[in-house]
Amino acid sequence: MPINPQPIKTKKRFSKLPKFIRAFLPYKMKRQVKELFVASIIVNFALAMVQIFEPIYLHQMGYSLIKIAFFYLIVYVLYFFLLPFGAKFANKYGYENGMFLGSALYVIFYISLFLIPVYPILFYISAVIYTLQKIFYWTGFMADFAHNSEEGEEAREISSVNVSNALMFILGPVIGGLIITYFGFPVLFLIVSILFLVSNIPMLLTKEDFDQRGYKYIRIFDIFRKKNLKNLLACIGYAEELIVMVIWPIFMSIIIVSYSKIGALIGIATAITLLVTLYIGKICDKDDKRKVLRFGSIIYSLTWLIRIFTRTIIPIFLIDTTSKISKASIDVPIRAIFHKKARDGKRKNNNSIMENVVNYEAGLIIGKILACLVIIVVILIFSLEDDGGFVISFVFAGLTSLLYMLYK
Repeated sequence: MPINPQPIKTKKRFSKLPKFIRAFLPYKMKRQVKELFVASIIVNFALAMVQIFEPIYLHQMGYSLIKIAFFYLIVYVLYFFLLPFGAKFANKYGYENGMFLGSALYVIFYISLFLIPVYPILFYISAVIYTLQKIFYWTGFMADFAHNSEEGEEAREISSVNVSNALMFILGPVIGGLIITYFGFPVLFLIVSILFLVSNIPMLLTKEDFDQRGYKYIRIFDIFRKKNLKNLLACIGYAEELIVMVIWPIFMSIIIVSYSKIGALIGIATAITLLVTLYIGKICDKDDKRKVLRFGSIIYSLTWLIRIFTRTIIPIFLIDTTSKISKASIDVPIRAIFHKKARDGKRKNNNSIMENVVNYEAGLIIGKILACLVIIVVILIFSLEDDGGFVISFVFAGLTSLLYMLYK
């Protein structure tokens, strides 16, 4: 039988820290959340080393930006229709087993990327593998955190996770850039694949407790119901993340030709964001999360418009730092609201944790599909070297960022 993990007396662990710092940290963290923290840190260290360079890798191999956008379009269209199968797997076999399968698929994904120059058909097969990785890993991760996070300090737990992950994104891009510079992409893919597998070790320490209620495939279309339309529009705001993932790295690589400099710039910008993220978690637990969300959405939207005018290293650094801080003030309250809603739904027996996870992810996916289509249309009109393509992409990202404030 599943056992309920006991809360760790985290307050005693923090007793030697200054009172000012303790105020920003969660005190009632459950053991499963702690294990998820450690696993998340390892996964995000791997992602920090490689994620920013994935579109650059494909671009350097000769794939046009429109083909790269088409790659992500395949991923997210499949992701939408296959997502319920990941939910069904996690509900039946456990959230952590879903994460384990997803991390193994990460390894297969990077092997396939490495072999694309030899077997070009793997460009499309990689997109399918990437989709499968997402449906298993992220449904498990989101449900695990929502199921085990402590009521009343969700935002501080989320901000602590974000800060821990951000620490990885300080060193990760720098290390990733150096590995590519001196050893090439294949060595980087090998290292991150090993880290993905190692990330599963912390979750073996405790028997898992999870919500085993079934999930019906048709429930994914609940996001189109009238009562969910506002949150659907809010999640479409995540369209901007695809611009961050695809267009922004290529834009930076045109201005900053050194991989190591790109990595260092991302790392330093992330470091500055850390303490601010902890503060955001504290105020979200004590004050109105939606006020923080609205403010962050407006500032973040403005950072996208300012990117249009960045043409040298220092402005890129400043805008990347500001955007990371403002994005944290969006991510922390949204996820805190989501986790509370997921637990409340389970408690009232209205729906399962996984139904909320799928609704959230489905809205996010639709936003990214929209972003892919916009990128493709923009590229059909403008060449990669034409500023017009970047300008329209950044304006689109700025407008969709305003949708975040609709989340409730």
